[in-house]
Amino acid sequence: MSEFSRSWATDGPLGMQDVLRLVGTGVLGMTVMVIMFIVASPFMKTSTAFPPLKKYSQRSDECNRPSLEITQLWIYPIKSLRGCKVQSAVLEKSGFKYDRRFMLLKVTPEKLVNMQVSKIPEMCLFHTSIQHDKITVTYWSPESKMVTDSLDIPLQPSVKNLKTLSVEMYGSVMDDGYNMGPDYNDWFTKLFGFQVILAYWGGNTRPVLGNRPGRSASEAPPSSTLAKLLSQVPVLGTQLYGDNHTIAFNDMAPYLVVTEESLEDICSRLPSGVDMEICKFRGNIIVRNATAAFDEDYWGELTFGQAVRLILTANCIRCVSLVVDYETGKSGTGKAKDVYKLLSKDRRVDKSNAGKWSPVFGRYGFVDRAGEGNVLKVGHTAVVSKRNSERTVFAWPGI
Repeated sequence: MSEFSRSWATDGPLGMQDVLRLVGTGVLGMTVMVIMFIVASPFMKTSTAFPPLKKYSQRSDECNRPSLEITQLWIYPIKSLRGCKVQSAVLEKSGFKYDRRFMLLKVTPEKLVNMQVSKIPEMCLFHTSIQHDKITVTYWSPESKMVTDSLDIPLQPSVKNLKTLSVEMYGSVMDDGYNMGPDYNDWFTKLFGFQVILAYWGGNTRPVLGNRPGRSASEAPPSSTLAKLLSQVPVLGTQLYGDNHTIAFNDMAPYLVVTEESLEDICSRLPSGVDMEICKFRGNIIVRNATAAFDEDYWGELTFGQAVRLILTANCIRCVSLVVDYETGKSGTGKAKDVYKLLSKDRRVDKSNAGKWSPVFGRYGFVDRAGEGNVLKVGHTAVVSKRNSERTVFAWPGI
């Protein structure tokens, strides 16, 4: 088996037997099945599922081009807190295994509010690490610059006795998230100074509403119960809807790719001796050997080895989280406080409404089906197996 061989089994789509169990096998059930297929048939289109993976052959103009190399891999167990730098990570449909499976919610009289480091900068004072079957969260006091408190959270907690809650992010809803309860909520509440809930995904996901592989962003994912059921039936589901892409508490896509060359360009804009930390860009896959800074704007696909294809669909529109000072937990006080302004001078290159006002850095991506369950490691190499002639346009309803 190759170094990219599968290490975890992945759940397959809903099978025909599962559908029959849902609708029944009697006359009524079979009638429902026939109606489903009759209703669906006029709308069937050529499948947008990824074709079988073939060995990648470099074009003649790429033969002398150096391969990209993974230099860093990052997992962010709890959204907006500090991430974990790892040596290897398992590719799953909804992102790296354990990536953004938890998030924090602020309790207000009106609703639960998603906590983001751009709006609550002190979130950067919470560091995370993964050890065996748990996440350890440590709080670093900006005054003493020491760990003053810590909390252990199970990586895969039992949800049997947990209350459910709904989590909405950018119009994309997870109906059945889980409230981890007072043992964890009270710890965060004490340190933030307001009531906080630690939410867990529990294997449930949110639909991707924007740029997806092989689909126009204007084509909404299935929303009705019948549509969701049909989307999971083998062959029929992909004929009707293509792949039903979903995410946990990631913003808008499962993966984010950034390059060291683009980071170096940004650092060159800062005062002498001031560096920009790569972790502020919250990428999952950091690569080097790009032909130029921001060349990734045009990447359509990366192929790692012969088994993993990452489909890149959109450039990442950046927010003011870049100016958060990770030492003090305050916004706009660090040595790199002007980075957002400097980046905005020539990096507002996306033609979307959001791109008019905000700079671009990095590419959002999705792993193809053949790549799910494979392991990426630091040191693995990749090639740009598809290149776009022009930049893609970011799309997400309401943004």
